[in-house]
Amino acid sequence: MPARKRMIITGVSSGIGLAVAAEALRLGWHVEGIGRNAPTLLTEHSRGAFTRCDLSDRASLKGLSLVSDQSFDLTVLVNNAGTLGPVKPSYKASWEEIDHCITLNTSSAMLLSAKFLSEVTGEKQIYFTGSGAAAYAIEGWSAYCASKAAVHMYAEVLAKEHPGNRIHAFMPGKVNTPMQAEIRATSTEDFPDVVHFVEEFESGNLVLPETVASTLLRVVEMEAEIPVIFSISNYTT
Repeated sequence: MPARKRMIITGVSSGIGLAVAAEALRLGWHVEGIGRNAPTLLTEHSRGAFTRCDLSDRASLKGLSLVSDQSFDLTVLVNNAGTLGPVKPSYKASWEEIDHCITLNTSSAMLLSAKFLSEVTGEKQIYFTGSGAAAYAIEGWSAYCASKAAVHMYAEVLAKEHPGNRIHAFMPGKVNTPMQAEIRATSTEDFPDVVHFVEEFESGNLVLPETVASTLLRVVEMEAEIPVIFSISNYTT
């Protein structure tokens, strides 16, 4: 009998999350999305489901249950929900803007991962959508860079604490998503390097979300040892 596989994805309404959901469904996974906006891809599919939850709200996340009424051989959590946060010099960023970015990008992923490890039975894997910005300071992106650096380190710590589970953060590269469109819409005053991102888009150099999705699913099913922090480009064929 084929293995029964379940994937839980946050940030599933567009971009990387939606592409991962589509690829997982194509490969026979049961896919559950978590977030504020339900994609028809999940709500209209026999192996799809969606739970409405504002991941930036502590009470909403605390009341979320990851227990399934079905039995699965493997369950994978993909912490993909995120925000670019305030794009401006760090001294201009407000408490509210910083707090929302850190909460959504980092704190919610940490709390959801802890809930996942304690509530879900069977074989488990956890993935975080990381970023090259975690290790590279980008002027105007103080909150985003800090939040992703925290995500990478949390994945490293979690992997040490749970050596029996595969736990990774992946760097997708510059992907053609709504976040990239948001970046290109910023001013040079707030983000001096915006011209580079516009050039990358106009030159057709952005990675497709579908490429990230197919590579990630390939890594999930690999038996080879994978670094805790890895770049999607290293496994794209």
